[in-house]
Amino acid sequence: MDSPPNSARGGDEQKRHLMGMRAMSKAEVQDSDASARCCQTFATVVVLLALAYLLLKGCNSLVNNFEPKAGVSHPSTFLPPPPVERPEQHGWVQVVDDDDVGAEAENHGYTWNWEGSKRYAFPEGEQPPCYYEYEGKPNADCFCQLAGNKACQKMPKCHCSQGCTSDLTWRHKHTTTFKNFKYATGCQSQSSVALLTVPESHFQDIRYLKTWCPKGAQVLLAEMLKKSFETYREVVDPGPVRQCLHAAQLVSVPWLHLHTVCSGGKIDGLPGSPQVGWCSEMHSSLDAEPLAASVMLWAERLYGVRTNDNLPSTCSDMGCGIRGVNGRCSCHRDCRGNYSNCCGDFSQICHK
Repeated sequence: MDSPPNSARGGDEQKRHLMGMRAMSKAEVQDSDASARCCQTFATVVVLLALAYLLLKGCNSLVNNFEPKAGVSHPSTFLPPPPVERPEQHGWVQVVDDDDVGAEAENHGYTWNWEGSKRYAFPEGEQPPCYYEYEGKPNADCFCQLAGNKACQKMPKCHCSQGCTSDLTWRHKHTTTFKNFKYATGCQSQSSVALLTVPESHFQDIRYLKTWCPKGAQVLLAEMLKKSFETYREVVDPGPVRQCLHAAQLVSVPWLHLHTVCSGGKIDGLPGSPQVGWCSEMHSSLDAEPLAASVMLWAERLYGVRTNDNLPSTCSDMGCGIRGVNGRCSCHRDCRGNYSNCCGDFSQICHK
């Protein structure tokens, strides 16, 4: 029996209604997906903008840390400027022209800002209260002869490949300057000739000078800086110079020596980090004293600050790895060998 026509029409209408509902649901879902994608895109853009802002802010902060600014302290890895106040700034030290010093130069005119820096200073013109003859260890015969150390003045033969005659050296009061057989790199308009300046007294390196000549270290360094600068300007080039010292563990010859090269020059891995060495530009002889104070501060940061100026007699005072001088006890590992001169606390402090 056939179904009534009205019933068939009702079924068709229900199907059309369901299909319409499905179409509307599909459109709503598509609209919802589009909205979600739009929100995701917007959120991604916001996050990227935020990251870009933070990155730019971080870069600016990094640049500010590396650019010296007046009144802003440097990070601990940087040495502060030497304690001298002058109108023009050149690198670590502020100076004026040589002709513009007047009465200020007679009194040195320096404003000391560092606690403890004065205790290394010694009255100008007086003999540093320490002189050590070369004892033959470690081997530095050539530098000993060029320095004019008393122990090497009567050596039967010259131990320097370039010779030992007086015309190869420039003698000063307590120091000597001579030409380095190596040449500097990075010199633009200046000569690449490099000079070395050494004390007459034997100090193996900057740590030995600080340890065994605490009262005269700074004045000796000041002479080395001043005389090397003046010699360079007289015999090599009249311009500014770069002065450098190696850290104790990196010296090539075990005799304290100052490198003097062209402004901006490089030699023997210098300049480098504070653990490698100390360097500074020098534009005037008046820079010598504040730069010498800067060297002592650098040495204190590397090897510690001693509480007194008496010569050490224990490893707990002088530290390990350093030899005694002129019959004093040693905290170097070779003290147990042929020398038998270890300090009393060597085994406890240095040979655990």
